[in-house]
Amino acid sequence: MSNYPTTTESIAQALEAKTPAESISILYKVLEDPSSSSEALRIKEQAITNLTGLLSQENRAQDLCSLLTQLMGFFSTIPKAKTAKIVRGIMDAMAKIPNTTELQIT
Repeated sequence: MSNYPTTTESIAQALEAKTPAESISILYKVLEDPSSSSEALRIKEQAITNLTGLLSQENRAQDLCSLLTQLMGFFSTIPKAKTAKIVRGIMDAMAKIPNTTELQIT
């Protein structure tokens, strides 16, 4: 299956995955789901939060930066305040990773 449906079950499956890499993969696939109902958007926000945490724990700063680019289309479907909150969360997570100052600036 190329993507996971945007459901709470998919999020639960990602949280129960055996490895962080598996969880990250599932969460990326949830974000690829084209659903845009209010419930789907809420679940995608949750997936982004979980994904940000996992990428930060794994010290994958470049992937956090790429996530921001990947989410541009998603940001156009949600209110600006939520977009700002998500971007801030990703930037804060990146700041916790050592030696990422240059990446944060670009």
